[in-house]
Amino acid sequence: MPLSAFATMHVSNTPLSIPHQGQFPAATISFNLQSGSSLSHAIPAIQKAEREIGLPDTIATTFTGAAAEFRSSLTSEPLLILAAVVVIYIVLGVLYESYIHPITILSTLPSAGVGALLALLICRIDFLWSRLSASSSSSAS
Repeated sequence: MPLSAFATMHVSNTPLSIPHQGQFPAATISFNLQSGSSLSHAIPAIQKAEREIGLPDTIATTFTGAAAEFRSSLTSEPLLILAAVVVIYIVLGVLYESYIHPITILSTLPSAGVGALLALLICRIDFLWSRLSASSSSSAS
């Protein structure tokens, strides 16, 4: 039986290799951020573009690199904040040898945070800028 009875052949260009992620074929699309923008704005914009394009259910998208680390750090952030508050409570409890004094001290943190943000707004200083200028001044000395 000749091969042409059940198969067709034609000459075309094909890739030398097909990249895979796990057992599935994969394509990597990279992006850079504009100056002054952050991953917290870029990731939702990319996800919105995925929805608008109307990708089929058979295509799975994931973030890798810095974007993946950013997303994973956001999921553990509340737990880390809670752990920090518990550690501060224990240290203050040992320091003051009391169960109630650490609570009175920790209760002032929300109002202190609001006051710090209001001071930044009044002085028209961006929070990111103040953080960067503090780190550059400490590295210069």
